[in-house]
Amino acid sequence: MLNVMHGKEIVLHVRNDMGILAEVARRVAEKGVGIDAVSCSVDGEGEVCVLRLITDDNLRACDVLLEFGYHPVEEAVVLLEAPHKPGMIKKLTQRLGEEDVEICSLYATASEKDAHCLMVLRTTNDSRALVCLSEFAFVHA
Repeated sequence: MLNVMHGKEIVLHVRNDMGILAEVARRVAEKGVGIDAVSCSVDGEGEVCVLRLITDDNLRACDVLLEFGYHPVEEAVVLLEAPHKPGMIKKLTQRLGEEDVEICSLYATASEKDAHCLMVLRTTNDSRALVCLSEFAFVHA
């Protein structure tokens, strides 16, 4: 079964220093905020790191990050809990393509033993993505 919903990710643009993710994770954890998913990427020059966090409490996470001099920004995403089985990403991305919804970024997490995975998508049309993925879930339930 698919569970599709609007979500928000916290985005940080930080200097690409050794240990920066550990520091951010520590600061957030100290406030009792859990990180459900994370994506890190470094720009072409290697100087700036972009951290994207899905947390269980963005308000507290942003507050603590601001307190320590970071500049968090919340951006809209589509959160998708889907069965963790071969071909699922193919089916979902194919469905989005049929609706002319382009994926700007996607990251996902699941362990080998998990029955479901969490996918985080930024698209050119999140509202349309929600509708078509919800319809897909209904048809394939």
